[in-house]
Amino acid sequence: MMNLIQLDDIQLKMLIQSGDRPKNLTFIEHSIPPIHVLVRSMDLRHNLVDVIWAFPYFIQKNDKIMGCCGFKESPKNSRIEIGYNVAPDARGLGIATAAIKQLSQIAFGSTLVNTVYALIASDNKASLNVVHKNGFSYKELVVDSDGEQLECWELNKGFS
Repeated sequence: MMNLIQLDDIQLKMLIQSGDRPKNLTFIEHSIPPIHVLVRSMDLRHNLVDVIWAFPYFIQKNDKIMGCCGFKESPKNSRIEIGYNVAPDARGLGIATAAIKQLSQIAFGSTLVNTVYALIASDNKASLNVVHKNGFSYKELVVDSDGEQLECWELNKGFS
């Protein structure tokens, strides 16, 4: 069984400030998102973005945190971008696929979202496989804010 556990304000601050992990959870190596992802989440919350969109979700399986996923900003024009990462030792087990299915369901449970999308590097075969398995469709090549060319994959409400 795989669960998504959303971080709270205190857990997020502890991870950012000192790297302290919640004591009630067991983490496998490299399951915590990079610090810039955590800081972006806190910045979203400071800008009054609703917690559901701002704070990341730990991916838990067999009582261990295997990775993290979440939304990159609040919904705009009925669309929301997702991001996800699974620790190297837990890849290839369907964990990201299950997590993205749940994350998409959270988004579609809101009246604010009709489309969930992911921006993925063309050479990231594992990530492309995750969105493909979840029924996402390739839309176009885009250039992100870092100038990187990425594939845009979308899932529309009613297709998840």
